[in-house]
Order: sequence, then C-alpha cells, then structure tokens
Amino acid sequence: MHVTMTSAGTADWEKPVQIGTSQWRANYKTYLVTRFKTAAGQQVYVKTRYSGVDEIVLDGTVTGGFGHIEGQDQDGDWMFGRVDWEVRSDYEGGIYTFLGGTGKWEGSSGVLKAPVWAVPEDHDQAMPPTTPIRFYGFIEGEGELELPGFAS
Repeated sequence: MHVTMTSAGTADWEKPVQIGTSQWRANYKTYLVTRFKTAAGQQVYVKTRYSGVDEIVLDGTVTGGFGHIEGQDQDGDWMFGRVDWEVRSDYEGGIYTFLGGTGKWEGSSGVLKAPVWAVPEDHDQAMPPTTPIRFYGFIEGEGELELPGFAS
C-alpha cells in the first residue's frame, strides 16, 4: 500500500573521524517523531531512534552512510528498519527499508524514499566539526509498504 512518512527531531554527531585528506565518518544518533499515513487515511505515530554512520566531506556534506532504526508506536508495537543515504544526480536522501516488527508491524516490508532537511544547532558551525554537534531536521517521503497487520 502507498504510505507517506513525515518526521521531525534531532540528530547528534560524535566528533568525526578523519579517514583521508578530505573524508570523515561521523557516528550519529537520531531521535524523531514519525507519522506514517496510508492511502486509506490510517495514521500511526512512532517514536523512532536511529544509530548509524554518516560519510562526510570537508564542508560537512553527507555523501553516504547508513543507520539502523527502531521505533515504538502509540500502541506499544515495535517496528524495525534501516536507512541508507543515497546521492544521485536526481535524488539525495534516505532510502528507508522496513524489516518487520511486533504487533501491527509484524511481517511489514518495503521501501520509502525521503529527502532530509537538516541544519546544525549552531548556525555558524565550522565543518568538519571538531567536537560533537547537534542537528535539527525534517523528513518527508513516500513509498510502497507491505503492512499485513494494518487495517485495509
């Protein structure tokens, strides 16, 4: 079924590790509130936590990376997934893959694409950062999911 995803929250980068003359990797943790809405109008709210690694370059641009996702919805059911950062000429953002869960999320699968808008907490943040930093962000996307535990 067609599903839209809208999220907002914060992400914290640890101090990045330099792995080349102009490449860094930053471990991150993200905390979001996410709303999933089906084409039939059903809405589910999920508090989500991500943990992963961003690939960055000198100006702080994210050029790749991945993260694992766990979320718990308003009914206490868990959902699990993964996000991979993709950069192409026609798209830059997350590819969200759903990997099941408990309750209504059991047996869920599929992929959503969602661009991410994010800004550092400090508008004048130097890049790459030399200390841990916080971002505020917004995610909005859509895709096709198999959700056997959701009402049709």
